[in-house]
This record gives sequence, structure tokens and C-alpha cells, in this order.
Amino acid sequence: MVRYTSRCQDWKMKAFVLTARRDTLVIALCIALGGVVAIAIGSNGDPRIIWPSAIAALAIPALATIRVNGGIANALHRVALSILPLNLIQPVLFTLIIGVLVLIPGSLSLLNVICAFSALVIAIAITQTLIVGWSGGAAGPTRKPDRRETRHWRKSGGYLLVSVLIIGLFADLVIIFSGLLLEPSQVAIFSICIKIAFMFGFFIQVLHQIALPRFAKSLRAKNQTGVADLLTKVNVVATGMMILALLATWIAGSKLLGIIGAEFQAGYSVLLILAGSQLVRALGGPALPLLIASGRHKLSIPPIAASVAVFALLAFALTPMFGITGMALAVLAALAVSSAGLAAVVRRELGISCDVLSRLLPGPPLSSGLIAGRIPQRKLS
Repeated sequence: MVRYTSRCQDWKMKAFVLTARRDTLVIALCIALGGVVAIAIGSNGDPRIIWPSAIAALAIPALATIRVNGGIANALHRVALSILPLNLIQPVLFTLIIGVLVLIPGSLSLLNVICAFSALVIAIAITQTLIVGWSGGAAGPTRKPDRRETRHWRKSGGYLLVSVLIIGLFADLVIIFSGLLLEPSQVAIFSICIKIAFMFGFFIQVLHQIALPRFAKSLRAKNQTGVADLLTKVNVVATGMMILALLATWIAGSKLLGIIGAEFQAGYSVLLILAGSQLVRALGGPALPLLIASGRHKLSIPPIAASVAVFALLAFALTPMFGITGMALAVLAALAVSSAGLAAVVRRELGISCDVLSRLLPGPPLSSGLIAGRIPQRKLS
């Protein structure tokens, strides 16, 4: 969207947005239908399971629409409209709805809660879509995009989907994996610790998301100063916040876990390690946003896949000896591999040192090739 806007190609941006909406809705509807069918088969047609599942499945296209709306709004620098609906408005309103159901005797049932959740998500999706605009605010006539262009969009999106899925679902994959090696009580402690730690990491994700269109604009213009300034701001804020999060965990982590249950305080050291892993993630810098902004996100797959392999190997090696601490160390090592690997790819492909350590060392953080044209234009398009 940044590229098409810079070229004054509103019709192509509109075609891209409409294609993204259509493809996303088709995929979401297929996933929703497939999920309901699978649950119906697995439950032997039990209506007590099928009906709640079908109502919950209605939220899948709405949630997908909210994600697409968020991406469009972020590209248009409407940050609040991108982040708040799913991360603040939806949980706050849902909590209020649950509070009302609790006050009404006999109203707090599974079906009522699921109906309330799906209705709320659908309402948010419709409202956000009306504000963002179905075509993302692009004016002018609708023109059908070239088949090669559409094929390029889908292929490029497919590559990005691999990286985003692994990063977005990493904590959940780790929890599932921990069930193979830990006792149920240890899995419970580890699950709470990693969820708390990745809540800290969510701040990094939001910060990088906000910076993404700005990186794209600066890279398109080969604006060395703009890229360098934005890198400094992102790294300072992300690293500073993760240092504060680690200090807060060190001071109050045990008490926080104790609120959940006294037995969870045994995970204090694990929580410290996992909070430290988010600091490692911040130290790697906004490597993935830079690769996305430059159209080179396909190259993010090898280091991310390597980090998953490192986690699996170390989890099998360390968990039998150190328990949940070994599992936490495997997570730390995996995030270190992905952060270092992505930063290395950015340095090689774009001539940019985006990690915090490299930017602290003497020397220019950006290669002169970014401005002089060493990097082919196709890498930035």
C-alpha cells in the first residue's frame, strides 16, 4: 500500500485491498466450516457441542476482517484504529458483558458466553470496516488487476504467512511441546510463565507493526537518515521497555505468580529466563519489519525455521535434566537464534545493521549502498 501510494496508483492499491479482503474471507469461511464439520464428526453429532462450535465459528471471519482492517489502518498511519479494536476495545467490552451475565441469575452459561463473544467480534469488525473503508480509502474506479500481479500478491503473502504463523503461535507451540516432556503440574506452571513473558513481547510486536509502513516509505525513498532515525527510536524504546519488564519480573515476579497460586511460585526462575528471552528479541532489532518493508520477507523463513529446530533439540536435551528450567532455556536459545539470524539476513541483503549491539559499535549503521544504489531496486519493490 505504501508503494502504490508513493506511485499515485490508487487504483492498484484499491485492487490489492479488495483482493486481500476477498481472499481472507474465503479462507476464513473455509476454516470455520471445516472446523465445525470436524467437531461434528468428532462429537458424533452431539448438538450440545455442535451448536456452540458453530456460533463460535462465526467469529472467525470477523476476527480475520479485524486483522485485515488493522493492516490497512496501519499502512494509512491510523495506529489507534489498527491496534485498539482487538487489543483493548474487544477485551474490555467482553469483560463488561461477562459482568452483566454474572449479575443476572442463571445467565452465565457456555452458550450465552459464546453468543456474546461472537456478536461482539462481529459488531467490532463491521464498525471498524465502516471507518477504514471497504477499499481502504482508495478513490477512483475499480480496475481488475493483472493476473501476474494477483499471483505475486498471493505468493508473497504465502511466504510471509509461514514466518508470521511461527512467530505468532510460538508460545502455544512451546506449551503443546512441553506436554510431551513435563508433568501436568509443571506444564501448568510453564504455561503461565511463558504467557506472562510473551505479554511483554507483545509490546515489541506492536512497536514493530507501527514502524513497518514508515520503514517501507523510507526504504522506497532510499532515505538513509529516515531509516537510521527510526531504527534508533524503535531499538531504544523496545530495549528499554524489555529491561524494565525484566527488572519488574525480578522484583515482583514471585508475588505475581503467587496471586495465581502458591505452587506457581516455583516458576519464578523460569519466568525470569523467559522475560530475558524477550529482551534478547528486542536486542535483535526490527529485522522482520525491514525484510517485509523491502519485499524480502521470504528470506526470513530459514532463520525462523532454524530457531524452531534449535528449540526442539535443546528441549529434548535439557528438559530431562533441568525440568521446566531446561524448557525455558530452550526458548531463550531459540529466540536468540531467530533474532541473530534475521539481523544477519538484513545486514547481508539491505546493508543495514539493525540489531542493538551492532548499532552501539563504531561505524555507520547503514551501508552507503542503500543510497548509492548497491541494493537493486527490485529488492525494495
